[in-house]
Amino acid sequence: MSHDAVPEPEVTRLLAVARYSDLDAATLASLNRLTALVAGVLKVPTALVNFVDRRQWCGAGVGTGPDEVPLEQSLCARAISSTETMVTADARQDVQFADNPAVLGEPHIRFYAAAPLITPQGHAIGTLCITDQQPRCLKPPEQAMLEAFAAQAMELLELRVRSLELEGKLQAGTAQLAELRREVGHAETLLAITALFDRDLDPATATEASAALLSRVIDVDWAGLLMLHGEEVRLLAAWERPQSQAELKLPKRLGLRSQGVLASALRRQQAAFVDDYSAHLQARPELLAAGVESLALLPLGDDQGIQYVLLAMRSQRRVWHPRDRALCEAAARSIRSALERQARIKALEVAATTDTLTELPNRRAFNQALETHWHSGLPYSVLMFDLDGMKQINDREGHARGDVLLRTFGLALQAQLASVASVYRLGGDEFAVLWPGTPDGGEIAARVEAAERSVQTAGFARVEISAGAAASAEAGGDIHQLVRLADARMYEDKRRRKLALKHLAS
Repeated sequence: MSHDAVPEPEVTRLLAVARYSDLDAATLASLNRLTALVAGVLKVPTALVNFVDRRQWCGAGVGTGPDEVPLEQSLCARAISSTETMVTADARQDVQFADNPAVLGEPHIRFYAAAPLITPQGHAIGTLCITDQQPRCLKPPEQAMLEAFAAQAMELLELRVRSLELEGKLQAGTAQLAELRREVGHAETLLAITALFDRDLDPATATEASAALLSRVIDVDWAGLLMLHGEEVRLLAAWERPQSQAELKLPKRLGLRSQGVLASALRRQQAAFVDDYSAHLQARPELLAAGVESLALLPLGDDQGIQYVLLAMRSQRRVWHPRDRALCEAAARSIRSALERQARIKALEVAATTDTLTELPNRRAFNQALETHWHSGLPYSVLMFDLDGMKQINDREGHARGDVLLRTFGLALQAQLASVASVYRLGGDEFAVLWPGTPDGGEIAARVEAAERSVQTAGFARVEISAGAAASAEAGGDIHQLVRLADARMYEDKRRRKLALKHLAS
């Protein structure tokens, strides 16, 4: 073998690069959309599909990067030497890359991560790589997403190779090529739907956007997100095909709950696809009258007795093909994830703004509500409360008894003020109230005294309440001054009580 001879495995790999890098306009456009999605989801400026043969060259991508790099300067050439994803948090600190021209000069790469593109035969033909001019880390979930996107890029390349083979072997293979393009369309639509739910969209907005995407590859004239509670059916979001030839004249109330296809789908918690709705034994007359010929119902789960359903309808009788069903079910899974994420976020928000002992809103909730009142420009008042005798209860009877006192006072204050104001526990034995408007001093005193009596009759006879109030007009628009003013008046009330006790004792 001569010194310049190429090993046989490398020859096979180079042949694979040649097969898979022959991109047409459609595949290139798909890869460009994919890399744009990668850059957006992983929040990096550059995402590239690079091929490596006797050089490194860019097949598709977004951001800044050289079109072609000699093999000895190629970062991706090192990345394809392993089947694992390569991650370099800071190339300047990496002995492999510190003296690389792309690190020292343009495009000044600091962060580099690359997932190899591996053919079904096991040949690494290039990478899907991301770069940044700032050092950063790639978290395990982000690495998993990069690897998933690399697999999707490889699927697009594989589809291109398959289409080339079909075009070369079967001149009459038009139907098969059309099917391949539909598969690509389905894959791209699925990617686009997935990208929607990586954004901070509420489920209603995401449902409308995903329905619009679905309509590009499957025949859907109307889609909606339904919320069901008891016998009530509410339409949270709806999408209708623009300029539909046969407009669906849907009733304002969808009579779907108590019987019919929806009820059956909910009982089984399984998707229902009806090709010929008019022939269905449980077809609803109002939907037939509206022009519904085919429909799909996909249960999305429930949250505390509230059920969610994705409903898609057609104005013409058509078969729901397996690929259509798979895409609808994928969209349903994504919407379900958005609903679950929204529920988790709401639960976390409630937990973050709730005092665990009294179950009242906490200081964070108080500060947020205070800001809201201030921005409204409407008059409001702040009341501050402190329990006199709390320390003695803790010292004499223990902190568990003190906790009972705090819960008792919180309930008493809620009972007296919940109808007119909002009650908060700020911490320790401090409580606060936000009262819209300017309440009458006599009403405040009467309600506080009633709460105090409730506490005393509950076994805390020596506990009293110190209180102070301030109206927003007194603080000149300064919410911090408003709280300080109410706090100062509360402590003045506490001092008066102590002086009164000393006077009685003398």
